[in-house]
Amino acid sequence: MTTTVYLIAAIAFILFLFRIVKLFSLRSKATQKYIPLVSALELTIWTSLVFWAINIFFSDISYYSFLVIILVTVFTLLLVWFYVKDIVAGSLFRVRHNPMKDQILHSAEIHGAIRKIGLSQLTVELTDGQLYRVPYSSLVSQKLSLQSPDSIAPGEIVIKVPIHTTIDPGYFTQRVRETLALSSWCVASKPISIQPDLSDEGILRISFFILDSSYQSLAKNKLISLVNQLQKKES
Repeated sequence: MTTTVYLIAAIAFILFLFRIVKLFSLRSKATQKYIPLVSALELTIWTSLVFWAINIFFSDISYYSFLVIILVTVFTLLLVWFYVKDIVAGSLFRVRHNPMKDQILHSAEIHGAIRKIGLSQLTVELTDGQLYRVPYSSLVSQKLSLQSPDSIAPGEIVIKVPIHTTIDPGYFTQRVRETLALSSWCVASKPISIQPDLSDEGILRISFFILDSSYQSLAKNKLISLVNQLQKKES
């Protein structure tokens, strides 16, 4: 009975621990790269827990060694299958679609720019700026399209923000231009205009072009956040 309680407590603790770790890992791009390591560690711990439970409850039976061999074989085959199927699917996907970095991927479930083409998965930047790893096996059966950023008709977006009179306009303009030019959703080759709004005193008019209309909300939020940060710093 005590062993069963310990086992249930261990399961509950592992579920809670990795839930918290994954939530923290998703908070920023800097920590998202560790999610595969966290998942691998979680799988290792769950596997160890299974074998620990088997050792406790079945160690006295005559076919214990045979049971362990079967479980080891099953776990090995599952791991090989889950990894190899994505590699095979990736080969088929690359032959069929010839994906390239920075292309825009459109499918029923995914819409974003390809940032990395891996052996078993694609890394896609979604319209909200989050990086999403997509296994090839989930893409080969989907209807999808790939578009080069150059083939997408960019749309102009205009944002009006209040600006403090104490802020250095040269520094402010430079930071805004740098942020826009380095972003994944702005067309840096198109004009970026930052000038006072003639119809409203104290208002700055920022206009630029985005790759796709789906990036409009992200662009506005990112730029308004930057403007607020700069004005707090200079005030």
